[in-house]
Amino acid sequence: MNHSHRTIASLPALSMALLLAQLALPLAAADVPAQLPDPDGKPGDATKPVKVYILAGQSNMVGMGNLSGAKNVYTGVYFSSDPAVPDGPFQIYRVGNYKASKLNVYTPEGEPTDEPIAEGQLEVPQRGVYQLHCGFGESSYGVVQLDGKEVYRRKSGGEPVKQEVTLEAGQRYAFKIAGFQAAPPRFWLQKTDLLGNGDLEAVAKREGKFPWLVDGDGNWSVRNDVYFQEARLAKDGKGSPLSATSNGKSIGPELGFGYVLGEFHDEQVLLIKTAQGNRSLGFDFRPPSSGRTDPDNEFESAEYKLMVEGVRKTLDNIDKVVPGYRGQGYEIAGFAWFQGHKDSFAEQSIGEYEEHLVNLINDVRKEFKQPKLPIVVATIGFGGHNMQDKFLRILQAQIAVGDSKQHPEYAGTVASVDTRDYWREVDESPTNQDYHYNRNAETYMLIGDALGRAMVGLLGGKAEPLPQARRVQRVAKQQTGEPTEEEQAAAQRALKPIVIDGVAASYIANPRYNKSLLEEAAGERPQRANQFLRGSMYGLLNCYRAAGIDEHDWRAFGPDFDKTQWDYFSFTPPETLAIDKGNRYRKVTYPEGMANWFAAEFDAAKAGWKKGLQPFGQFDGELAPVTETCKSPFCRCGEKPKSLWEKEVLLIRGVFEIPRLKEGHRYRIVLGGSAHVNSGEGYAIYVNGKLLAESTRGVAVRQGGQPRGGHIYSDFLDEFKGGQVTIAATSFLRYNHPRKKPYPPRGHITLQLEEQKLPPALAAGSGE
Repeated sequence: MNHSHRTIASLPALSMALLLAQLALPLAAADVPAQLPDPDGKPGDATKPVKVYILAGQSNMVGMGNLSGAKNVYTGVYFSSDPAVPDGPFQIYRVGNYKASKLNVYTPEGEPTDEPIAEGQLEVPQRGVYQLHCGFGESSYGVVQLDGKEVYRRKSGGEPVKQEVTLEAGQRYAFKIAGFQAAPPRFWLQKTDLLGNGDLEAVAKREGKFPWLVDGDGNWSVRNDVYFQEARLAKDGKGSPLSATSNGKSIGPELGFGYVLGEFHDEQVLLIKTAQGNRSLGFDFRPPSSGRTDPDNEFESAEYKLMVEGVRKTLDNIDKVVPGYRGQGYEIAGFAWFQGHKDSFAEQSIGEYEEHLVNLINDVRKEFKQPKLPIVVATIGFGGHNMQDKFLRILQAQIAVGDSKQHPEYAGTVASVDTRDYWREVDESPTNQDYHYNRNAETYMLIGDALGRAMVGLLGGKAEPLPQARRVQRVAKQQTGEPTEEEQAAAQRALKPIVIDGVAASYIANPRYNKSLLEEAAGERPQRANQFLRGSMYGLLNCYRAAGIDEHDWRAFGPDFDKTQWDYFSFTPPETLAIDKGNRYRKVTYPEGMANWFAAEFDAAKAGWKKGLQPFGQFDGELAPVTETCKSPFCRCGEKPKSLWEKEVLLIRGVFEIPRLKEGHRYRIVLGGSAHVNSGEGYAIYVNGKLLAESTRGVAVRQGGQPRGGHIYSDFLDEFKGGQVTIAATSFLRYNHPRKKPYPPRGHITLQLEEQKLPPALAAGSGE
C-alpha cells in the first residue's frame, strides 16, 4: 500500500545513499484483512525507520483484560420465557450469586390448531449447555421438543426427565410443548456449563476468537516485528516482542492494536504505552494549552509531563529497546487515546472534556513536531448502549473530535472509535468491575483492533472491519417509577418456578453453602463466633422473598420485651480508657456485690438497681436517639430511649416466661441499637447465667447495617425448657468517632427473641 513518508528523527550512521533511495520509493504496506493471518515470526524490515505509536490514557489503557483464571460469577444462570420476569440482566437476590434474564420468545405465524400444542422459537443470549424445565407444580406435566429433539418429559406423578442441549447465542430454535392441561405452561432454562467467561484463555483458546493470537501448538503467538514498551509504570521501562503476555497477567488495547499495525507495516513497529490508572484529562493529564487551575499543585498536568518523558526516554534509548535496531531512525507514526472514567465524577470536567481533548491533540502534535500526526480516540463504553448519562456526555465529546463536521481541522487525521458495541455483561466476564469493562479480554481486544484499523485508515491504508457475531441486545427497561403491586406480584409469580426449583435448590446443594446451611438448621455452634447474625441461611431467605414467600422470615417470638420492666444499672468502671479510644468493651471491675449480676439467682432489687422500659440509651447525656435517620426495625437507634443509660457501662436483666420452642424452627436473640459503622460497641448476652454471645469489638467499617446478637444453638435449648428464663446483657457507651471529633457520648440497646421456620428441605435434613 502506498502512502507518503512522515517526519523522520534520529538518523545516525545509516548510509545517506541508502536513505535517499528509500525516500525515493513508495513505502510498502499491506492491506489488513478482516481475519488477520498468523504471525510469520519474522522481524520487521530494519532498513526502514521504526514506526512508533504512543498509547496513552488511564487504567483501561494500562490494561485490565484478564489473561486467564476467570470463574463464572454466578453459581446458577437462568432464563425464562415468561414476559413477566423482570428485564435482565437481573440478579435474583443480592447475597447468593445467581442470575435470571428474560429469554426472547418468538411466536410463529399461522393459524392456531385444535391440538394441545404450544409452538414458537427461542433464542438465548449466550452460548452454552442448557437444561430445559417446563411449568411449575401441576403445570409441569408434558413433553417439550427443541428442534425436533425431546429435551423434557414429565408423566403424571413422576419426576421430570431432562436432556441437556447445547445452544448457540443469537440462533433461533423451534420449540414444541405438548401434553399439558389448560393454558400452555411457560418454560425456563438453566445454564449448566458455568465455565469462567471473558478472559483471553476462554475467548481465544476455548471459543476460537482471534485465532492469530494462538500458534499451532496452542501457545500464545508472538509478533517479532512489533515491540511493546511499558514506559510509565515500569522503572526505566520494560518491554518484549508483542504477545498476549507482554502486559503481564492482563491485556490492554495494545494487543489488538499492535497485531493490526504489525500486519499493515513491513517496518519494525514500536508501541510505547504511557498510561496510569485513575487519571483525569481535566486535571492529571491536563494539557499545556488548557492552562493551570492551581499552579502550586504538583499533580496537576503531571501525567501529561510523565507521558512525554516516558516517550522521550524510550526513543533516546531506542537502540537498546528495539531488538535488531540498526540505527535506521524512527518515525512517530500515530497516537492512541483511551480514557474518560475519572472525568465523569465532576460536572465541570464533563462539560470541558471536549475542550481539553482538542488541546491534548494539538499539544501532542506540537510536542513531537507532527502537525498532522494521526490520532485515534477510543470512547468510553461503560454499560454499552445502556450507558449512564454522565458517561454518554463524555462519549459524545470523544466522538466529536473525530467528526469532520464538528472539527473540520481534524478531517482525515483524527478518528474516533465508538466502543459501546464491545461492552460485555458481568455473566460474560471474569469479574463485575464495570469501570474496568468487567475485565473482559474480548472487550480490550476489540477496542485495540478497532483502534488499529482506524489508524490504518488515517495512514491511507485499507483495513477491512473485523466481523462481529450477532449478539442479543440487552436493553435496560426504562423505569417510570416504582413498580405497582400488580407488577410486583406478576414478577414474583413468574420467578417462582426458577427460584424454588432452580435457584433455591441449587443454593442448598451448592458445596459452598450446603454444609453451613445444614449446620445452621441443626443449631450447631460454628467454630468461629460472629457478632452478626447473617449466615448462609440469609441468602436462601432472599430466594424465597424473590418468589413472594415470606413464611421463613424471622419473626418476634414470646413475650414483648418492650412491655417488660427490666432491671438496669449503669456505672463508671475504675479501669479507665481515654475517650478518644473506640472498642471500649473490656474486662472491668463491677461494683461491690455485682460480680454475678447476670446469674439467675442475683437479686437486682437488693443491689439497688432501677426498673425501666427499653430502649435504654442516651445521646450527650439526654434521652435522645443516637441518629435521626435510622429506620431499621432491628437496630431502632433512631427511636427515643425510654430509660436513660447514664454512665459508661450498662447492665440489664429480666425474667421471662418463654413458650415452648418448636421443632422445625430456630431461634435467636437480637441486640438492637448502634449497629452502624463506627457507632456500636461490644456486648455480652447471658441466658440463665450462661454466656450466649459476646463481641469484644464494635461495628467497624463495611460491617454496619446487620443485626447483632446471638443464636440459640442446640447446646442452649435446655435453658428454655423450664419456661422461666433469665436474660441479661451489657454494653458500653461510645465516646468517639474517627471522622467527627469531638463527638458526644451515645449508646442504645434493645433485646428481642425471634424465631424462624426452617425451609422444608432443611427442616427435613436437620434431624428434627
